[in-house]
Amino acid sequence: MTVSLTVSNTTVVGPEASDTLAAGGSGIDFGQVYNGGYSPLDVQEQNSGALDIWVSHDAEIDPITSVKIYAAPYAGNYGGANSAAADFTTLLAYGASDIGASKNNTDGLSQGLHLDMDWKVSPSNQFDYSREAGGNKRIIGKDYAGFDGSDIGKSFKLHADAASYWNGVSEVDAIAPIAATIGKFNDDQLGNRGHFKARFYLNKDATEGGLLQNSLVIAYSFTA
Repeated sequence: MTVSLTVSNTTVVGPEASDTLAAGGSGIDFGQVYNGGYSPLDVQEQNSGALDIWVSHDAEIDPITSVKIYAAPYAGNYGGANSAAADFTTLLAYGASDIGASKNNTDGLSQGLHLDMDWKVSPSNQFDYSREAGGNKRIIGKDYAGFDGSDIGKSFKLHADAASYWNGVSEVDAIAPIAATIGKFNDDQLGNRGHFKARFYLNKDATEGGLLQNSLVIAYSFTA
């Protein structure tokens, strides 16, 4: 049987992401980003604001495994300022050139798409650069020992800290999470959600304007 994913940016039990994008497509809209900031942004001084993404699936017998995240040129009806290929090149270049050191971009040197794969990280610690050492934080286009999120072969494994369990009432931590694995609907050990956070940063001297569109791909393996 086919196993399908649901990727939501609203709630732990939300529907497939369906923000209206340029040129009539649908997906996730990060909103407007200002130089020296990030999006979504709440109070920059408090490091608040993040786009939560929940990943679930409909397998009834086994978990899904080899869950990985990477970027690709936008696959829909492109509505950006350049081209899908140019936007992808820009995205990777942002990550490769990121020299920031402050989680809320107070130094103005952060840029690109940042992922924090610990669903329960505190607002004060989310996206901190120190979290790269444990694999919780990753930046698309930045090289981590040969993995930069630029294609399936260089994709980032979903961190074990992204595993959560929706028990029908609340979202709680998975009891025995395993990296790159999301359990079936009733699996409180592995969890039945992959939950990570995302932000798009722009450095203080950025000159690239207009819309930027890319695809964020979640790959996985299944047996039933």
